[in-house]
Amino acid sequence: MYDLEIERVSEEVRKRGSRRVLLQLPDGLRPRAFEIIKSLSERTDAEYFLHGGSCYGGCDLAFHQGEAVNADLIIHYGHDKMVLDEKIPLIYINARVNFEVDKLIDSASPFLKGWGRIGLATTIQHSHQLEEAANCLKKKGYSVVVGGEGKKAHEKGQVLGCDYSSSIDVAAKVDGFLFIGGGRFHPLGLAYATRKPVVAADPYTLTVYTIGESELNRFAMRRMAAIEAARKASLFGVIVSIKPGQLKMKIAEQLRETLKSAGKEAVTICLDEVQVENLMNFSEFEAFVNTACPRIVLDGDIPLPKPIINWDEALIMLGLKGWWEGWKESLQG
Repeated sequence: MYDLEIERVSEEVRKRGSRRVLLQLPDGLRPRAFEIIKSLSERTDAEYFLHGGSCYGGCDLAFHQGEAVNADLIIHYGHDKMVLDEKIPLIYINARVNFEVDKLIDSASPFLKGWGRIGLATTIQHSHQLEEAANCLKKKGYSVVVGGEGKKAHEKGQVLGCDYSSSIDVAAKVDGFLFIGGGRFHPLGLAYATRKPVVAADPYTLTVYTIGESELNRFAMRRMAAIEAARKASLFGVIVSIKPGQLKMKIAEQLRETLKSAGKEAVTICLDEVQVENLMNFSEFEAFVNTACPRIVLDGDIPLPKPIINWDEALIMLGLKGWWEGWKESLQG
C-alpha cells in the first residue's frame, strides 16, 4: 500500500557512504519494520537500527537516539520535512499511498449536496493526487479551491496536526472542505481551524462522514470549561517538549513571566512525551499549560483530573486574547 521508496533510500545510503542508519517509523509501518530493513540490507552494506520511541510527525525526530547509537543517517518515514536544523543527516520518506480517485469522489458526492464551492485538503500521503481529485469534482460541476503551501506544510492543500494555514487562507472562499485521508485527527483539526463544515473521505475504506457545527460547539464548550477551571489555579506547570520541532522554550519563558505578572506562580516542566502519568506525579500543580503540540490538548488525549490548556489559551485566560483569536492561532503553524 505504501510507497516505501526502497531503491531511493538504498541509493542515498550508498551515495552518502552511511555505515550506521537509524530507521524511524510511525506505528502504521512498524509491522513491516523487518521487511524494510531486510530490503535495505540486501542493497547496501550499512547496519540498521530501529527507533522504538514516538514518531508523531516531522517535528518528532530521533536525534538524541541517533546520537546514542552513533548513527550517521536517519531515515524518517511517514512525514514531510519540518525541522531545518539537522544534528544528524536526515532523509524524509513520505510513504505516499495511491487511491482510486473516482470511486472516492463518487462516495463523497452525496455528502456535498448544497455546496457550490469546495475546498480540498489532505495529508502528505495523498497530496500527489489532490489535483486529480479536484478535476474529478469539477467534472461534477463543483468549483474547487486548493490552498497554497502552509507555514509548515510544503505542498498545496496539505495540512498538518499543527498547521491548517493552507486551508484557513481560503476558508472564506468555500462552503466547506472535503478532506481526503484516514482517521478523525486531521479533519477535526480542519473544522476547528476554519469554522467550516468538513466532509472526510477515507481513501483506505471508501467511507465518508461529516463534521458539523454541533461537534464544533462541543469542542468549544470543552475548551471554555478547561480555561475557566485553569483560571482558578494559582500554581501552574508550564510544559516544554524537547522534541526538535516542538521545542518552544522562549514562549514558555515569556508565558511564565506573564503568569507571574498576573499574580500566579509557574515552573517549567521539560518532557519528551506529554503523558498523563508523567504529569500526575507533579501533584502540587493546580493546572498545566502546554507549549508542545497543540493537538495533544485539543484532541483531549490527556485525561488529567486537573486542567491542561495550550499556551494561547492561557492568554485567553488572562484576558490578553479573544477566544477565537487565541485557540485558532495554535492551528496556523
